[in-house]
Amino acid sequence: MSSQVKLKTKLLFCIPFFFFVLITTTPSPLLAKDKLRVIFLETQQLEVSLPLHHWNNSDYVPLRQLADLLKCRTYYNSFARKIVLYMGNHRIKITALNPFVVVDELIFQLPVNTNYDDSGIWVPIPSFLKLIENYYSGHFEYNPEQETLFIHREGINISQIIVEEKINGTLIRIQTLRKFELPNVATRLSHRWLYVDIYGGRLDTTQVRSNQRIGIVKKIVPLQLEEMTQLSFQLAQDIEKSAISVTNTDHEILVSLRTRHSVPHDLLLDLQREKKKWLIDKIVIDPGHGGKDPGAIGPSGLYEKDVVLDIAKRLKKLLKKKLHVKVLMTREKDIFVGLRERSAFANRNGAKLFISLHTNANRNRRVKGFSTYCLGVARSDEDREIAQRENAVIKYEDSWAEYGDINTESFILQAIAQNSFNRESQELAALIQKNVKRYLKIEDRGVLQAGFLVLVGTAMPKILVEVGFISNREEERKLRTRSYRQKIAEVIFNSIKEFKERYEEGIVTEAASK
Repeated sequence: MSSQVKLKTKLLFCIPFFFFVLITTTPSPLLAKDKLRVIFLETQQLEVSLPLHHWNNSDYVPLRQLADLLKCRTYYNSFARKIVLYMGNHRIKITALNPFVVVDELIFQLPVNTNYDDSGIWVPIPSFLKLIENYYSGHFEYNPEQETLFIHREGINISQIIVEEKINGTLIRIQTLRKFELPNVATRLSHRWLYVDIYGGRLDTTQVRSNQRIGIVKKIVPLQLEEMTQLSFQLAQDIEKSAISVTNTDHEILVSLRTRHSVPHDLLLDLQREKKKWLIDKIVIDPGHGGKDPGAIGPSGLYEKDVVLDIAKRLKKLLKKKLHVKVLMTREKDIFVGLRERSAFANRNGAKLFISLHTNANRNRRVKGFSTYCLGVARSDEDREIAQRENAVIKYEDSWAEYGDINTESFILQAIAQNSFNRESQELAALIQKNVKRYLKIEDRGVLQAGFLVLVGTAMPKILVEVGFISNREEERKLRTRSYRQKIAEVIFNSIKEFKERYEEGIVTEAASK
């Protein structure tokens, strides 16, 4: 017997040897392109999507995109058509057009080959998930009929550890899904190891990169204990206990390790200017439609353009009086403004938030409710129809032909790719819907997404608020009243105030830690 260590072989399915899948040299055609809904069931539920192909009675997804969703590092050898997937301390090797998967020193066989096209390697989703679930902290639940994958990670409240080198030392950002009070965070030093104990913390240890030196941190060793998460950081040099400071926000624990005690005065001024640049001190409110474009019209003749202009003015008054920020409106009176001019107006004026106000409409006049939209691919025919109706405003513009086919998926995907504030937009939208549920007696339709042209190109967090269905007689009646419009303005104001406090708290903390 050879002295080399033999790899152990384990089959996912017990089948005779002569039924082993033959490995081909050319990829089989991937058919019936579709979308797989992926829903993360955590403290904060998140829904995304993956491309989905059907071939050989099995569903396939692109491996590299799946790895990104699971926050796994990958190494891809395009010449050999191999991918190494890193899950914690485990290395999972997958080869194109091959059913065998190597995990550390074990070989597993999938029931069918992996596949391959120009975008990379595709894996059969049911059997591949069954394999990697042994090395992942969560639980997978795949529903092929609904083309939906549920990822259960309940109990996890520490999502990521980021180490950043700063001018005066090293900053450790422990990102969390809830706020940990400082008495529940303890630090201690021993022989160039820094230990951070987070009582009540739950961490997916497989997601922590442990051997990448940044600043004075050489190595991270995560350990999940019954009552707490313990994070051990190996340091490249000795530091004093007094050089360690711990602060917290709603979603982060920040551990600062100072290795320099002074920062040049000019640099401090630059940092202050940079911090001020990101403060939310200017907001653009966009009352939809206007002038020759009435927007949706209610059963008794109420115009959308009039309702949203009144709400916008009330919101502007609240923001200026109570938040002391500069507020601009894309229109202050009943005039027509083109869609692109609205977003260009926000960019020209250096806005930090963009709020577009609308009323909804539906052929079925029984439909009602309040919703907030972010820029994204519509997930339902109804959302797609709403975006198309709002985008149809371009017919009133003289240069409407220049827009091209704005309703194509490629246009929307390109716009999303350029959207660098999607996370912040989602957070603001979620706050609005939370306050709608709390303060307005109206159906909560949730945070949605669709390809609204008015949101394209704005370099800031932006949302489109549908304050109710003007096509519904009950909601039209409410929207006619000044008191109800004031309540809507107050709900949006309170949400912006809470978002501003959260957002600026992180900026101030980060700037102070540089």
